[in-house]
Amino acid sequence: MPAPVNYSAVYSAPQQAKPRPIRVRYKRTLEEVLKLAVESVDRKAKRLDLGQFNPLPKGRSLTRGEKLMCATFIAGLSLAVWIESRPEPVSAHTSYFESLALSTGGDAPSMQAFAEQAIRAIGKEWRPEALFARVHPMYWQRTPSLHPNALTQRVEAALAGLAAHGPAVGLTIFGPPSFGILERGQGKVATTGRITGQVELADGTVMRLDATLVQDDPSRPWGIAAISLPPFLP
Repeated sequence: MPAPVNYSAVYSAPQQAKPRPIRVRYKRTLEEVLKLAVESVDRKAKRLDLGQFNPLPKGRSLTRGEKLMCATFIAGLSLAVWIESRPEPVSAHTSYFESLALSTGGDAPSMQAFAEQAIRAIGKEWRPEALFARVHPMYWQRTPSLHPNALTQRVEAALAGLAAHGPAVGLTIFGPPSFGILERGQGKVATTGRITGQVELADGTVMRLDATLVQDDPSRPWGIAAISLPPFLP
């Protein structure tokens, strides 16, 4: 009779690795946590050593040509900003019109008579010279936000539009003018006046007139400080 075979010895299972011991951390109570917090505040805090950050590798130094190019770019940008910030120069065309201020004062005894003479003279051909020769120097300074060059272009365009409708054939002043006083500085006082009315053109167009006049001295002539002829000259 054959001997019995011990199968457990032949087919033995491989040995398994011994598991690591498990550490059990017992939870602290709220009182213990607060106590530890108080103790950590009372103790001098230990400075943490965070180490050093790895610096990035530095690039190469600029060449002379690259430095010159950067300097040229900065100088050009600064010049462009300076030119843009400078006020626009007054053109020779506008300077000529400014020089005509009060060159035609007239001998009108009153403000209303001067206004009638001025509007009829300007409305003959609606030429800019006829208007600018009767304006007060204040006319060029009453709108600081509007450059004199732009003011000249606006007046020329408005009078060209009026000339297309023909000369002024009728003028009506509404009521007596209103007077006022304007302080010009250094103790100088000027008289101001405002008139309203309407102007009729040759083709039947009727437009409203609103003008402000200024007189520096009773011996000086009146001058137009502002004039509105909507919709042509707002």
